[in-house]
Amino acid sequence: MHAKGIVRNIPPLEILSQDQVERIHRGALEVLETTGVEVESRRALEFYQKGGCIVELESHRVRFPSELVLHCIRQCPTSFRMRALDPRNDLILGGNVVYSGLFSGLRTVDLDTWETRIPTVQDNHDANKIADGLENVHGSPSYTPYCEFVDEPPVMFLPISTWSRLKYLSKVSRIGTTMGSHIWELQMAQALDVDIYGAMEGPPPLTWNKDATDCAIDCAEAGFPVEPAAGGAMGATYPATIAGALVISMAEVMSGLVLVQIVRPGNPVIVNCFGPPLNMRTGHLKFGAISISLYLASWNQIWRTMYGIPIMNGGIGASNSKSIDFQCAYEKSVGILLSAQSGANWINTVGGLTGELTYHPVLSVLENDVLGYIGRFLEGVIVDDETLAIDLIEETGPIPGNYLDKAHTRKWWKLEQFMPHVADILPYPQWLKSGKKSTLDMARERADYLLKTWESKLPPGKEKELDKILEECRQWYKKKGLI
Repeated sequence: MHAKGIVRNIPPLEILSQDQVERIHRGALEVLETTGVEVESRRALEFYQKGGCIVELESHRVRFPSELVLHCIRQCPTSFRMRALDPRNDLILGGNVVYSGLFSGLRTVDLDTWETRIPTVQDNHDANKIADGLENVHGSPSYTPYCEFVDEPPVMFLPISTWSRLKYLSKVSRIGTTMGSHIWELQMAQALDVDIYGAMEGPPPLTWNKDATDCAIDCAEAGFPVEPAAGGAMGATYPATIAGALVISMAEVMSGLVLVQIVRPGNPVIVNCFGPPLNMRTGHLKFGAISISLYLASWNQIWRTMYGIPIMNGGIGASNSKSIDFQCAYEKSVGILLSAQSGANWINTVGGLTGELTYHPVLSVLENDVLGYIGRFLEGVIVDDETLAIDLIEETGPIPGNYLDKAHTRKWWKLEQFMPHVADILPYPQWLKSGKKSTLDMARERADYLLKTWESKLPPGKEKELDKILEECRQWYKKKGLI
């Protein structure tokens, strides 16, 4: 029993030649061997040194022999299972299956004025409940749906976010860390006996801070998957060229992967990249850019063909648009399709609107349909005796023959067609009689329905256990003088 996901039955999109793949691969290994990465944590430096890396303790610089990097890559599983609170939502990451996750937003947005506000903790609970009912949403990263809360100190944002997801979202989730928050988030997951995956996200270029390596080490020691992620901006913290961004981002992720495998050989890893370009005219990140899809499709091809490790894409999760409009639709839909078709196993995209500034559950309802559309395309065309229907065509003949009354039609029409939940597919006269509802209107209605019909999947007593861990976390930060 596990989530079905989107099954990619068509050949994956490949945009690089084999020679280009090899050159980028060799470039990443060269950067690791000659330039290396800076590692803030003494604990992580000791692991790297023990594992065979060349470590300069005073400068915090770590360099990586190519053979060690390749050995660690070979140790990573090509697929692995993750247990969710509801076993029907378990994931098997790898191969030709694509899962989708939520995308974070700092704040919520008013659907009438498009002005933002800081969300409440209850807003976060409600967004999780709605996502729990969306069949094409399979999990969530950390600090998601929201990563800021009214009347809560910043140090509690991540623990509260994870506490909310584990209570109200019965799907696979990620933990992040700031100032040791992952310690408590790990305890929450262990209390429920579910799998989480740990974010290893450092400041680019070529640097791992203590939070990132501590989270990776502790998750690996606990046997949880780790997600080494690259998050530079092309033209700012990465080279402006897509090829250069690929070299440096792969080097960063490989260096994180090596740490995980040194800590626990064979520990599951999922490799992620998030690489928006910097708009040099404004100095702001250009979310929704088609160059992001070129970057991600190349990333997916290299990791899929060279290494076979499960792949995550987070770069197409947000739009530049400030409202749920045509721009939001094309920027995100094109990105999702290209990521899924080029080999991603997990795509973080659902519900994110303006950069990482805003999230809204109504957008998650709309994107659930987008994922259904894309999923139907990736399933491809079934060609066999039954679908060719040659005998049926012979039996029916020309006019006045038709297929409306055939058992074949009753069986196959829903299998061949995708039926969206909130799209306007009514004939014009019926649309007028129904009140001229837009897709946004229908998405609001479905979000309300999912919220009202949500039911908890927590075993008896576990809610209090999660609450207790969150309170212990709060007291821990108080003693440190952070609250």
